[in-house]
This record gives sequence, C-alpha cells and structure tokens, in this order.
Amino acid sequence: MIEEMQHYYDRRAEIYDTSMGYDNPDTVTLLQPVVEHLCREMSGKKVLELACGPCFWTQFTAAVAESIVACDFNNSTLSQARHKDLPWERVSLQQADAYDLKTLTGSFSAAMAVDWLAHVPYARMHPFLDGLHAVLNAGARVVFCDQLPKSEPTDGDHDADGNFIVIRQLPDGSRYRVIKHYLSDNQIQ
Repeated sequence: MIEEMQHYYDRRAEIYDTSMGYDNPDTVTLLQPVVEHLCREMSGKKVLELACGPCFWTQFTAAVAESIVACDFNNSTLSQARHKDLPWERVSLQQADAYDLKTLTGSFSAAMAVDWLAHVPYARMHPFLDGLHAVLNAGARVVFCDQLPKSEPTDGDHDADGNFIVIRQLPDGSRYRVIKHYLSDNQIQ
C-alpha cells in the first residue's frame, strides 16, 4: 500500500499545487491560519519537513526558520519544488523515505508535515514516530497538520488493519488506493 501511495504522489507531482488549490489566491487566504501557526511554531528553528511535496508550506516557514531540510520520497516532487522562489541559502531539499530517516544529515530542533500523517498506516505509526524522534534534538517541536472531512467520509473502505482506504484518480484515469485517516484528538494523543 505504501508503494502504491508513493507511486500516486510521484505521478501527481506536476499537478499537485493546482489539485490542492495552492495556485488559487482564495484557497491560500483560507489557509492563512495554518500558515501563521506553522510560522509561529517553526520560527528560529532548524526544521525537518517531511513529505514536503513541491514545497508549498516551505515557502512560508522558510521566511522565519533558521534552516529547513525539506524531504520527500519522490524526486518528481522535489523537482517541482526547485522551481519555487525559496531562500535557498536556508532551504535544502533531500530525497528521503519518512519511514527510514537515518540517511538524513543535520541537527533538527523542529519537524513538520502537512497532509501526510493521515497517510501513515496504523501498523507503521509508532515505528515512524520513533524514527522521527531519533533524528530530532531533545525537546524538539513537532507539528503535523491535516485536513478534516467536511462530513463523515463515505467514499472508502477499511482494510484488515483498520486503515481507511480511498481511491484517488489522476487526470489520465489511473486509479490508486490511498490511506486517508481522519484522526480524532484522542487518536492523536
């Protein structure tokens, strides 16, 4: 399932910003509370950004962070990120698997990921979090942001492990199974 999601996001890289509405000023305005929260939490920090995609969120936090290592599994999304007007003296891009962060170099006083934690299979959640904390400085700030459903999701099914599976379709008609949890406050705790 993880490989299928990685392939989906690899194929989606060129249309990611448009598909999320990130090229729409109205959408960006609606996201300002999230941007402000991330900037407040990442200010002055050495940030590890997981699953950065084409660096939509990076462009905001880079203005206030001491430095950012923005990583993604797919080089296709990192290629899209390289077209962004980022402060490259403070931002570096690294290809990395979020489930195996030992390859990353750097000292991190904070970590962030937007629209990603909801894709982690329940069976991999604790190992992922353990691996993340292993590369962070003691006391590091960690922020995960994700979307909430407008209503109870009905367009998917649960697998044997309890993961909520949705089908995502790309413009070429190809379809992919994607884990998409809508985590409650209790689950996050």
